[in-house]
Amino acid sequence: MMSKDDVLKPPKPFKQRYFVARELQFSIALLIVLALLGGITLQALSSALIDYFGLNTPILGIFLIFGYVGIIVLLAIFFTHRLVGPFKRLEYEMKLISAGDIAKRLTIRNKDDLHVRNFVKYTNEFISNFEEMSKEYNMLNSTVSKKIDEITQELAKDNFDCKKLSEELIVLQKQVHKFREKW
Repeated sequence: MMSKDDVLKPPKPFKQRYFVARELQFSIALLIVLALLGGITLQALSSALIDYFGLNTPILGIFLIFGYVGIIVLLAIFFTHRLVGPFKRLEYEMKLISAGDIAKRLTIRNKDDLHVRNFVKYTNEFISNFEEMSKEYNMLNSTVSKKIDEITQELAKDNFDCKKLSEELIVLQKQVHKFREKW
């Protein structure tokens, strides 16, 4: 039976077991499997050369080493282009946005990985929210400036209406409060 204290206790936080997206884990695992398959292929080729031609020289060992390094280099170039390339493009687009082009959105290619697509989706949502907030802030700033000018002009008169000024300040305060609550 649960006591009152047990009901009021907040649940324990969920510990995340991994931090890498599954798609990225799959890409890295594929890279490792392809490298191992390339190594196995080279070993089978060297065994065939030894058995068929009777070659058993140090040159064959050097061939295996260079072949394996070549396979790793090709796989590394392919996967870095596929994984790092989109982030370099996104970095360039983010520089444009940070320079002030908030109408710009990040783009994705059909062949970009799913984790890149998700990153772009959430970043574009953030930029859209920021753009909307910026527009509303500019509208609020314009309204506040206009009202302050009107109040200043009213105060410059000899017979200003305190009640009218008070009402205008209350309306202005509500607009500012509404903006702060929204964002």
